[in-house]
Amino acid sequence: MRFVRNEWVPGAKAVFEKFADYVPRQEPPSWFAGGKNIVVDRIEWITIPDPATAAAALQSGEVDWVEVVLPDLLPILRKNPNVVTAISDPVGLVGVLAMNHLFSPFNDVRARRAIVMALSQEDYMRAYLGDDDSLWKPMPGYFAPGTPFYTEEGGDIFKGPRKVDAAKRLLADSGYAGEPITVMKAQDTPNKAWGDVTVDLLRRLDMKVDLAAVDWGTVVARMVQKSPPGQGGWQMSIFTVDGAADLSGGMLGADGNVPWNGWANNPQIEAEIAAWYNATSLDEEKTIARRLNRLAIDHVLYAPLGVMLQQHAWRKNVSGIVQAPLPMFWGVSKTA
Repeated sequence: MRFVRNEWVPGAKAVFEKFADYVPRQEPPSWFAGGKNIVVDRIEWITIPDPATAAAALQSGEVDWVEVVLPDLLPILRKNPNVVTAISDPVGLVGVLAMNHLFSPFNDVRARRAIVMALSQEDYMRAYLGDDDSLWKPMPGYFAPGTPFYTEEGGDIFKGPRKVDAAKRLLADSGYAGEPITVMKAQDTPNKAWGDVTVDLLRRLDMKVDLAAVDWGTVVARMVQKSPPGQGGWQMSIFTVDGAADLSGGMLGADGNVPWNGWANNPQIEAEIAAWYNATSLDEEKTIARRLNRLAIDHVLYAPLGVMLQQHAWRKNVSGIVQAPLPMFWGVSKTA
């Protein structure tokens, strides 16, 4: 079976062969838990960075399964009688606008709040997904909709008409004095349009923009640096994370050591995370999650941009594919 991963590294390829002596657990699989019964003898993992090329290969039968299908290509694939399209992950991908908490202006919570007050999640989602509202969900907080800990506690700042004038006043109160904001925009990812939406947002707030249009590898390399903006550092970065990652607090860390949320540092949030991990029941976890969500919004760990429900596609002679945050190959089979 040939599986296409839409990574941004041309030519990468891996081959996985079934280990005949492996004995799976005798129970149904549940994502990464349970029995992992491998049916196919060989999986060729092929990287095709260009989405249109990947879709064409699927239609011709050169490949069997494509991990991510861009919204623009869905109508074409849906017309092909030999292809199936579906939502790949029921939790979805969370759009993130990260702000660097170490440097002005976003070291002041008022500046971070101004951004959240003014941005429109709908603008970001439509810039990537178009007019199909079934492909995204609003996210008024830090736990993805559909997860056990989803809550809108404290999330009013994300709702209703956007408050651009109030955001401008808050920015002025934060001490912002017109310095350029270094925004990292990855040019080689499908959500590259989000960089343009961010530039438009900042300009509506009368903020100056220093746009760094670079490749995704450069974004990652710069994000983990604590250099000042203008000296190789950054003030804003845009990317996605798996919504399921928030079930373990992946983006909620506030001990000053998480580059992906701009080195956020808040002892109250850290205390709630510790209590959450030590909770002994789901009800207790949900109660803590509501407190944690409110604290994280008050502190503005980052600006969530909404949840995307991405689609994948496969040939009809492939079966056993399940919805999950990552491709699960156990239980997947292929007929001639």
